[in-house]
Amino acid sequence: MYSSLTTLVFIFFSFLFCFGQDESSDWPKEIESENYLVKIYAPEDLTYHDHELKSKAAFSIKKENNSTPTFGILWSTATLDSDRSNRIVNLASIKIDEVRFPEVTSDEEIESFKELIETEVPKWNYEFSLDSLINELSSVSVHLDDIQSNAPKIIICNEPTVLIQTDGQPKLKASEDGISIVENTSSFIAYSDDSNMFYLYGGRIWYASIGIEGPWSPSKNIPKKLKKIAQEVIENMDKKSQYESDFTTNDVIPNVIVSTEPSELIVFYGEAEFSPIQNINLLYVKNTNADVFLDIETQMFYTLISGRWFYSNSLKQSWKPISSDDLPIDFKHINPESAKGNVLSSIAGTEEAKTAIYDAQIPETAAVDVNTEASEVVFNGDPIFETIEGTSLSYAVNTESDVFKDPHSYYLCDNAVWFKSKSPFGPWKVSGKRPLEIEKVPASNPKYNTKYVYIYESTPSVVYVGYTQGYYGSYVYNQTVVYGTGYYYNPWYNGVYYHHHYTYGYSFSYSPRFGWTLGFSFGPPSYWWGCNYWNNGWNNWGPPYHRPPYYGHNHNHNNGGQGYNPGNSNRPSIYDRRKGVSRYTPTKRPDVKPVPKPTPKPTPKPTPRPTPKPTPKPTPRPTPKPTSRPTPRPMPRPTPKPTPRPMPRPTVHPGTRPYTPSHRPKTRPAPRPTKRSSFGTLGR
Repeated sequence: MYSSLTTLVFIFFSFLFCFGQDESSDWPKEIESENYLVKIYAPEDLTYHDHELKSKAAFSIKKENNSTPTFGILWSTATLDSDRSNRIVNLASIKIDEVRFPEVTSDEEIESFKELIETEVPKWNYEFSLDSLINELSSVSVHLDDIQSNAPKIIICNEPTVLIQTDGQPKLKASEDGISIVENTSSFIAYSDDSNMFYLYGGRIWYASIGIEGPWSPSKNIPKKLKKIAQEVIENMDKKSQYESDFTTNDVIPNVIVSTEPSELIVFYGEAEFSPIQNINLLYVKNTNADVFLDIETQMFYTLISGRWFYSNSLKQSWKPISSDDLPIDFKHINPESAKGNVLSSIAGTEEAKTAIYDAQIPETAAVDVNTEASEVVFNGDPIFETIEGTSLSYAVNTESDVFKDPHSYYLCDNAVWFKSKSPFGPWKVSGKRPLEIEKVPASNPKYNTKYVYIYESTPSVVYVGYTQGYYGSYVYNQTVVYGTGYYYNPWYNGVYYHHHYTYGYSFSYSPRFGWTLGFSFGPPSYWWGCNYWNNGWNNWGPPYHRPPYYGHNHNHNNGGQGYNPGNSNRPSIYDRRKGVSRYTPTKRPDVKPVPKPTPKPTPKPTPRPTPKPTPKPTPRPTPKPTSRPTPRPMPRPTPKPTPRPMPRPTVHPGTRPYTPSHRPKTRPAPRPTKRSSFGTLGR
């Protein structure tokens, strides 16, 4: 019997976890092996809740020369090993929640069956497509972020223009005699005491202005004292030129706008040219890389910035925020294959929006050697901590590093790996748990993104970690994904400037293939923003090492002022750049400690979830289940199980089901008993 079970399990999971690679095949599938005819039915009700993949599937076994098949069902919970760079998912570990297999009647046989699966399946190293998995999911648990959507200053120009931002009013820091550098910007801006002028270097061109906000004009008369600094800037830029080696400006010298407040630039290449979208009441501006629409019924303009929608009755007047579910209904009718199909991911209620939300919940994972070293933590003087509102945690305010303090220990979140120490100065050791109340950090705190770095399992030698897209600034808000929290974080402490994340100013846009990408009105990023004199200015839109995919170009306009479009879908992972950090090893880990769940637990799923299943077991069932069964196991189903086969299987493929969250939970296990605080559930 044990041998036949081994064969069954191997066949069952071969199909269960490779379903995404053979979507066109019909179910069920029949396989003959060792005198058995095994029929595998399509897996159903795949859900991803609290970083766990749950599913069920039915199967039947018919012995040779026996016309009566025996049916069974398995419910499983798996931990994923995700390689988001290559869009591949594997099984790091699996747990069988319940087995219904009439031929196995004793508790010992059931436990042996479960142990076999939990031990062997991860060793098979089955890879499947992340995108196929997302398409098959029936529901996910979603962290609903309490963020802001206040409108930035939206600037519209009709000729090639570059937007440069300072983080508030310019702060000057002395460099050479008579020369000061603007410290709170990612661009190189200098001030000369001798000429009383500001100088900006970008696009391999020097600009000059009397005031920081312009007007800026090209200049060849650069003070001699700036030459030394200029040479250093050029050398820094050349180090990044590998990303822009094929870019040409076509000899166009763009205008420069410097803003001291959160702003966004929209460039039309000439006067706005409108074009219809199918047979709906929307026009779009086609001579721009931005997403700008006109509703012909109301004559209102709409634009999409950092995943947020804004509207105005004039292109030249102020803009106001509008929720995506309050947009005119015609936005939902945009054809995905049209020129503006990309905006569907930012329109609540569309399939594209749900897919984007699902995608944001799947983590990038890695195995961290416990001997991995942390990056150096530098404080400006003695460490100073401020309390995080609503928690017992505090965070260090006089360092660029993400350092936390709870009543017992110090924690460091260093490029999506948690470290722990008894002192803020270290030594730092890889931690097997996160700060207890990190989940409560509000979006108004500059360390908000660290709550999206998780710890799943640990052994004496390895800690298994991961981060979701919230660490990169992608959040769920009003049923869509948006970029940035919308909050402004004061970067100054005791006269020292510490970078924080920006929401606006870099033309962030979302696409199903590339995720969040940078857009530029003119020129590659390092020509304008990558050459800060003090620190290269890379920390302003994400964690250190993070680079949104901006490789490759698409020159759509004769004047050279095209946006900077992505050409590489493989976003690099933070974990790919670090010694001691590697992918999961998909094999049984006998000394794994209990999985530390993110704390505090998320709130229960929404009320449409059905009431608890009745406790009596169906009469045809074999001997009662042992009382020691783990609590996550699904409770008995309300409908008595037929003998010898289960209820007729639905013919609809999971990936084609309509969005009916109120019916999905009927196949889900009972809710977890622990209290949850800020999670919801989305279902297809």
